[in-house]
Amino acid sequence: MDTSGAPIVVGYDGSPDAGLALEWAEATSSTTGAPLRVVVVGTAMDPVVGHFREHEDELVAAWSARATVHLRRSGHANAEVEVRRGPVVPVLRAVSHGAAALVVGSRGHGLAVGSLTGSVTQHVARHASCPVVVVRPSHQPDARRIVVGIDGSGGGEAALRFACDRGSRTGEEVLAVHAYRAPAIPAGRAVLTGAMSPGPGPHTRDLASREAADRLLAAATAGVRTEMPDLELTELAVPAPADRLLVDLSAASSLVVVGSRGRDAFADLLLGSVAQRVLQAAHCPVAVVR
Repeated sequence: MDTSGAPIVVGYDGSPDAGLALEWAEATSSTTGAPLRVVVVGTAMDPVVGHFREHEDELVAAWSARATVHLRRSGHANAEVEVRRGPVVPVLRAVSHGAAALVVGSRGHGLAVGSLTGSVTQHVARHASCPVVVVRPSHQPDARRIVVGIDGSGGGEAALRFACDRGSRTGEEVLAVHAYRAPAIPAGRAVLTGAMSPGPGPHTRDLASREAADRLLAAATAGVRTEMPDLELTELAVPAPADRLLVDLSAASSLVVVGSRGRDAFADLLLGSVAQRVLQAAHCPVAVVR
């Protein structure tokens, strides 16, 4: 995570998950030294519906006051708290420009049109111009392991860099994971001939796939190993669906990091299917990096 003056921005709507997002951002700010900025989003409404606008103004004022009190109690009294008006996704997309990370809860309370719902976090992860961290309760709160998905893509490379930079600052272990496809076992003609089919057997093909996965991981991590020799970085190649593997590993992790698009994503997709499924099902916070 770049800390050269870029702020950590939190989208806050007063919900319990937004509170978790604020706590995660505070801890990260304390560790990295990055400035902290809290944005409360209120909808831009027509004055004709003044009674509803008045109700929402009360909510926004309460959220802003709650965030300010929380920041003061946690030693971040100098953090910026601001209210912005407009549709929540475009507003958060705008404040993501130049940010070190945009941090949001996995879902909001839904009391106002601009609140952070689960679908909104998916849209924010698709469109923000910086890494997006979606914070949810951790299955194992004392976990000290960051899991990052590696697939040989540019997104995977950026995710690894994000994970290792964070691990080097927090002292957490980084587990670089590559999920690969196990080779299918074709039906041979040995059934008819009583002889082995020509070509490599299933064990040879499986070994070749595993060796290729190990080479991909070694190549991906070589640079960060040189740059961060003190980082505890391990590698794991598993023949399994990537989303299922990452979700399973998230249960004993502090953070899962994925690229916004994998190697197999279509060029016009803003968020790959693996990232979407991990966002929906992980048991700890998830960072989506582009």
